This record gives sequence, C-alpha cells and structure tokens, in this order.
Amino acid sequence: MSQDFLDPEIFADFIIEAKEHLETIEPNLLELEKDPEDTSLLNEIFRPMHSLKGASGFLGLNKMNTLAHRAENIMDELRKGTMAATPAIMDVILEATDALRKIIDNLDNEGEEGDVATEPINQTLDALLAGDVPAPAASVAESNEPEPAAVEDTPLEAVQEDNFIELEEAELDTGSRVVVDLPEGELYSLTSFGEGHLRDFIEEAIENTADLSNGLLELEQNPDDNDDLVNDLFRFFHNLKGNSGIIGFHELNSLTHEAETLLNQTRKGELPVTQGLIDTLLRCVDFIDTLVNKIDAESGLVPQFDLSEILSVLRHAVEHGEFPEVAKDAPAPAPVEEPVQEAEEVEEIPEYDKEDMDIFIVTLTQQRVAVELAVKELEKDSSQEEFINSLYRSLVTTQNSCSYMQYDKPRVQAERTAGLVDSGRNADMDFALMLDLLLQEIEILNDMIDAELAVFSLCIDTSARLKGVGERSPEPQKELELNLELPDTGSADSPVSFVANALVEEPEPEPEPVQEAPKPAPKPAVPTKPVEPVEPVESVKPVATPALKPAPKPAPKPEAKAASKPAAAPAPAKAKEKAPAKQQKPKSSSTIRVDHEKLDHLMNLIGELIINRNRYTMLARNLESGQNVDIQEVAQSLTETTYAMARISDDLQDTIMKVRMVPVSSVFSRFPRLVRDLSRKSGKQVELIMQGEETELDKSVVEVIGDPLVHLIRNAMDHGVESEEDRLKAGKQGKGTVHLRAYYRGNSVAIEIEDDGKGIDPEKMREVAVKKGILGADEAKLLDDREAMELIFAPGFSSAETITDISGRGVGMDVVRTNIKNLKGSVSINSELGKGTRFTLTLPLTLAIIDALMVNVAGEEFAIPLDAVSETTKIEAERLTDVNGRKAVTLRGEVLGLVYMSDLLDLPRSEETGVLSVVVIHDNDRRLGLVVDKLHERQEIVIKPLGEYLGDLKGISGATIMGDGSVILILDPHEIYLMATSKAI
Repeated sequence: MSQDFLDPEIFADFIIEAKEHLETIEPNLLELEKDPEDTSLLNEIFRPMHSLKGASGFLGLNKMNTLAHRAENIMDELRKGTMAATPAIMDVILEATDALRKIIDNLDNEGEEGDVATEPINQTLDALLAGDVPAPAASVAESNEPEPAAVEDTPLEAVQEDNFIELEEAELDTGSRVVVDLPEGELYSLTSFGEGHLRDFIEEAIENTADLSNGLLELEQNPDDNDDLVNDLFRFFHNLKGNSGIIGFHELNSLTHEAETLLNQTRKGELPVTQGLIDTLLRCVDFIDTLVNKIDAESGLVPQFDLSEILSVLRHAVEHGEFPEVAKDAPAPAPVEEPVQEAEEVEEIPEYDKEDMDIFIVTLTQQRVAVELAVKELEKDSSQEEFINSLYRSLVTTQNSCSYMQYDKPRVQAERTAGLVDSGRNADMDFALMLDLLLQEIEILNDMIDAELAVFSLCIDTSARLKGVGERSPEPQKELELNLELPDTGSADSPVSFVANALVEEPEPEPEPVQEAPKPAPKPAVPTKPVEPVEPVESVKPVATPALKPAPKPAPKPEAKAASKPAAAPAPAKAKEKAPAKQQKPKSSSTIRVDHEKLDHLMNLIGELIINRNRYTMLARNLESGQNVDIQEVAQSLTETTYAMARISDDLQDTIMKVRMVPVSSVFSRFPRLVRDLSRKSGKQVELIMQGEETELDKSVVEVIGDPLVHLIRNAMDHGVESEEDRLKAGKQGKGTVHLRAYYRGNSVAIEIEDDGKGIDPEKMREVAVKKGILGADEAKLLDDREAMELIFAPGFSSAETITDISGRGVGMDVVRTNIKNLKGSVSINSELGKGTRFTLTLPLTLAIIDALMVNVAGEEFAIPLDAVSETTKIEAERLTDVNGRKAVTLRGEVLGLVYMSDLLDLPRSEETGVLSVVVIHDNDRRLGLVVDKLHERQEIVIKPLGEYLGDLKGISGATIMGDGSVILILDPHEIYLMATSKAI
C-alpha cells in the first residue's frame, strides 16, 4: 500500500512507533546475547517485533512485513526453548533489525520501502528455522565498509606511556571543548539523504555531547544512587551510536559502542563510578566532539581516523575495570548481588484512596471485558457497527478513568487508540484490516494500566467476581467483600455498554478471587526531558528500567563496525589536500525550536494583515472611481486602517522576535565542564555557580557570546582565583567561587562573570602598561583607577607573571571587547583588591530592531540607541564651566561632563545659542552629556551594517533607512564615551 492512499497522520504515527520498537529491540538483544536464559528479555523483544509485523501488514508494506514475520518466528522458537540464543542467531536478528531500520528510514524520507536487500536475510532466517546454522548474510550497510581494525588487549601501562593521544587546548577555543589532535586518513563518503540530513545529525550530536558532558559532571559530584542519570548517559551514547551507524560514520560508531559497553557495566552494578571512569568517558566526549566537527556537511565527506588507542583504553577498562592514571586507586568492581528478596521485604506499598481505586478497578474491569468481547465479535464479522461503537466508548471511558486517577501514560495511549478506532469508523474502513494493529495497541494499554496498579500490589482479573477490589490482604486466596453495588443490566445508571454488563453479571462457574500482583521493583524517577506522546512498552513495565526512551534515529547493529584501518603511509598526505579545513569552527545550529502556539498566532496575524490589505484595495478603488467620494470619510477610513496596520505590524514584529529568542542555557551548559577541567589542571578548587539560565536572547547573539565567555572564565580561573594556600592566608575559604549569571536590564541582557579572587590592582596595571610600551609614564599617571583597569582590553596586554596553557599570552581580552562591540554591546569591569572582580557584558535583546532617539547635528540626522539614553534636557550656556580642560555642568547635584557631538564627528559647529540641547547617555554607571543642535522624536529603527566599503568607523555602529528613503547613521554610545574622555573640548 502506498503512502499516498493512507491518512498522513496514521502513517506518521506508524513511523514514530516503528522507530520506538526498533530502539526497544536492539538493547534487549544485546542483553539477551549476554544472558541467553533470560526469558523476560525474549518477551520484550517478541512483542515489538510482533507489533512491527502487524502494523506493516495493515499498511501493506510487504517487504517489511515478510522480514518482521520471519524474525518473529525465530523469536517465538527461542521463547519456546526449541532453539538456543547463539551468537550466530543474534547476528542474524540484528541484521534483520538493521534492514528494518533502512526500510523505515526510506518510508520516512521517500514514502516507500526502497531497494533494501532483505531476501538474503529471509533465506538465512528460513535456514535457521529449518535447523541449519549458515553464516549470516552480509549486511547491506557493511558491503562498502573497510575491515575493522583489530585492537589487541594492550596492557594498561603501555597505553598510559605510549599510546594515549595528547590533547591540545585552543587558546581562544571553539567553546569549552577540548580539541583532540587526530591524524587524518583518506576521505570517504557518509551515507545520508542530503546535506539537510547530515546537518540534522550534527545538531543532534552536538546536543547529545553537551548532555553527556553535563551528565558526567553531575555523576562525578553524586556517584551514589544515581541510576536514572546513568541510564540517561547510556541512552545518549546509544543515540550517538545509532545515528552514526545510520550515516555510516564508522569511527564514531565504534567509539560510542565501546563507551556504551563500558557504561553498561556501571548500569548493571558491575563497575563503580570512579574518577577514572568519569575521566575516560569525558575524554570520549572530547573525541566525539572532534569527530563530529570533521564532518563536511556540504560534500558528505569525512576523513578516516585511527582510534585504536582510545578503543584500547575502553576495552581494557571493560575487561579489567582499570583506567589510566587512576588504576591503582580504583576500587575493585563491586560484586553483583541479588537484592530482590531484601527489596521485597522492605518495600513499602504507597497509600491510596480505596474508594477511588475500587471504582477505577471496577470500571476498568468492565471496559476490558467489553473490549475483549467487541474485538472477538469483530473478528467474526468486522461490519458490526454496534461493536465498533462499543469498542470506542469503552476506550474513551478508560481514557477518562485514567485521567481522573492522573495516570498520564495509559490516558495518552487510550486516547490514541480511541482516535484510531474513531478514524477507522469515520472513514468507513474495513475493521478487519485494523484488528491486528488494534490488538497491539490494546495490549500495550493493558500493560500500562497493570503497571500503574502493580505499584499498589493490585491487578485486574476479568475472570473473577468483582469483590474486595482495592483491598490488600496477607491471605491472597481469601475473597474480600466489595462495598460497591453495580447497577442492573440495562438500567439508566449503567456506566458501560450492554456487552460489559452482560459479562459482569454472568461470571465463570468457578470464579477465582482477585489476586495480588507480584511486587515490582521501585519505579524509576521520571527524567525532566520532554516526554513523547506514546511511550514504548518497556517504560511502563514495573521493573527498574529507564523511564524514558525518546525516539531518536534508530541504532545500528552493534559490533558490526569497528574502527577503520589506518590509511597507508602515503595516503594521509594525499588526502589532506582534499580534506576539509582543519580546526573548523563548531557548526552552529541552523534551526530553532518554536512553540506551535507562536506559529498559530503568526498565522492569525497574517490573516489580519490580508484583511487590512483588502481594505486598502477597496479604498483605492473608491477613490479611482471618483463617484460620490466623501474626502472626510475616506480620510477617516485611511486613518483607521493605518492604525490597524500599525497594531498588526507591532504584534507581528513582537512575535517574530519571540520566535528568535533562545535561552542562554544553551551556552551556559558548556562551562561546568570547562571549570572542572581547568580546576584540575591548575590545582585550584573552584565552584561554578550559574544563575538566570532561562534568560532569553536573540539566537544570533547567543551563537556568538560563547567564545568571549570562555575567555573571561579562563581568566577568572587563572588570574582571579588564588591558590588554596594563598586563599587560606587571606582568610578566605580554600575553595574559590566563580559566578556566571544572566538577567534582564531594561531592553538589554546583562551577563556577569564574577570571582571572589584577588581582584585587579590598578597600580600594577599602570606599571605593566608602561613596561610593555602601551602608555608613557606621564600618560599612565593621568589614568584614574577605572581607566587603569580597562587597560586589560589593550592588544598584547597581560599582567600574568608566567604564561600557562590556560591564559597569560596577552591575547584574547581585546578580542572579547571587539566581539561584544560587534554585537552592539559593551563590557565593563568592577574590581576590589583582595575581594574579587566582576565583568559585565551588556547585550541587546536583538540585533535587528531597536528604539532610538533621533537628533540633528550640523544639519545631519543621527540615531542614538534609546537604551543608552538616561535623559534629555536643556541647559543654559552660561552655566558651563571648565574642569581639567573639559566642559562640565552641575546637573541636580552631579558634575556632568559635556562634549559637542559636532566636534567628535568632525562636523562644523552651529552658531552659539543661549540654550543647549543635551542628550545624557550612560556607559554602564558613567554618564556624559552630548550637545546636539536639535532633539527629535523616538523611533523604532532597523539596524543595517555599514558594509566592508565603509569599514569600521569610530563612533558609528551601523545605519538605518528612514521612511523617505534617507540613510541615517547610528551612534555607538560606548565608543562616543571613549572618544570624549580622550579628547579635551
């Protein structure tokens, strides 16, 4: 059946569910390979495979249905015990899973199953069923892969001394990541469906590595009783492994597979969380970052890499539990214990409202019976409308009951299944085609409800009389009386269909009492990640498994790919001529996640805009006709329409700005890892405290502020925070603190980097400036303390006595100011000797549109950003006085320096008047009065860059185009202040 003949929503749901099923099958296959006797794993694999078979058959996907059916047959034989779970069988099942994944990807991208060679796999599966054990068929994905490099079990000492790759850190690096220097081999092509597909992979990989880095740091701080975090980290590695396998990135796939295997030992309690484990996994994250940055999305090419050294370390750790540099201190792996009995003895059953639970179980029992009968009758005759309607009503009742009990997962599943039934009956579809799929959905729903009840040691038994529901008893064989009367059959108060009442009234001849469900393991905590609408079955089973499984791109067959062979000696040199440029800048995300409500609002605004456009058209038509035209009425209509257009455009602008806003947490998340690594490298104990991560900035601003923040934090760690010995001598705590905070300040955002270190000594800054030839001795004496501290931004300036690999080379701070200036922002310093230093970055919310005050200077119009304007005033010229060769005036008890804008801009002064128009601007907490010729109104202006032809003009930050087409220059308040303070008027 082609996708064109299906409901797009049903097809989209199928794709999502199919990917979830595959993500469920693979990790369980890995576990089954290690423990072939675990029958529960066989059931967990059989169910999603059966669901894939049923759903693909319903949609007419013959190739997929045939393959899933044969794989299901193998799993069924394994469940029955007639076949053993050997490595050869596991390889074939994994190969079938890879082929199913390719088919699903083809359906998702092209709408058809595509040319996936499933016949060899089918033949192998048939041979296995017949009792033969042939060699597994070659996977399509492996046909073009290089042979995996064999990595020997290298002794740990040899790995530490000789083989481990050195890490080099960039000076003003590409974020907080460590750059791994990897020799590159020949280029090879990745398997993808175009540049967009690769870019999606890169973005998701960057997100996963950020999550890994933050999660590993959190695990380092809290290594005990953190099973949910370990499961999340395992899932991130698993996602990277799967996605890299899909595009054929062999090296990344091998690395993430080994990291996943190592972390899996920690999940199972076989390997404790130690410093060596965290260091090794963080090093893997650095390698992953480097590999991802080597992808050329445009050409789809990536160099080969020799990862044998890091793979040796990982495999050695898996086999021996030892890690580089900490092997002697690492405790022996914890023995695997069986705490099940003890857990059962001490487990407490949560309290619940018995009356509500009684009603819930009675209702759900009735609905389950009704659903079973309806499905049974529809199997006989799928055209029976009364049973279709009964099935729909029972599912809706189940949905409402779960909603009342606040069981979200079964509620969502019931709602979805009811919607499927409703879509089928509205489309007059033959329900015989849907029954197999509905059975799977109903089975999943029942499992979810049973899992919720199992927490209270309760269960639903449709074969028993409804007595004692909701009661717990130490004697499960004894029937309990239920103080709840069911309405008579057919009565007006009957809560369910005639089908349910008939069955509840006529139970089996020998009913059994309601049994207590076996006590489950504690439910895992739900991670604070977005929850998909439909959870896989595993997430609701009452066992200790990860509670959340998002639907990333499916993973490949494990251990099918390893590190590729190193290229021959002359190959790398040749390849580097064609290779993408090394040390590429990190790929910035080209997408923004937008709340659909904002898009709905935008759509409504577009509708209003069209209505207003039509109104203008109507007015123009009336004027053109010239018949019975009332000028006053037309003028009023034009005014009203213009006001409406202004309102709509303002709303449109505001909504678009909100769409572009992203939280600064996407940048802040890099820095815990940076501080942790620098702390260990410098030997200082430093804690990073972040505040205001939810503060939002324009996406274009967020993408650029990463590098300046990295350098400021490096400086705080190296120059600001003292060593533990010096801090204790100064009466401080041994552990230093660096604060990173963001908050709104008017129409701007302020980001502060503050340390509690030794502060900046202005006198030392003057001495260094003279010594380095930046200033003369006389000039240095004239600087006040604030100006002396700002010398840190001079090119080549560094007060560090020794150069370290963290900072101290005299480059970077001038780049920080330049980058912030390019963002139309500013940097300020506040420091107190012996107490600490605070750098404050002030950034505009957006780079596109700002409010500005329009002024006239020497007949030319200029715009001053309103954020920098404190006030406007009129001052009599006779009140001006000279202070150190500069004009000043006392304004409300404060001495305010004045400067003529015409002098700063090299324009002729206008004739002197008795009253001066003054714009008071502020640069952080410093104020300056600008004398202009005329003050005009406030306007919203669109910022345009000056372009390369004009270059970097002092005091000018950009330009804007007015309504009459004229071009107005926008002044830069920060540079105007610097120009004024260095020039006597």
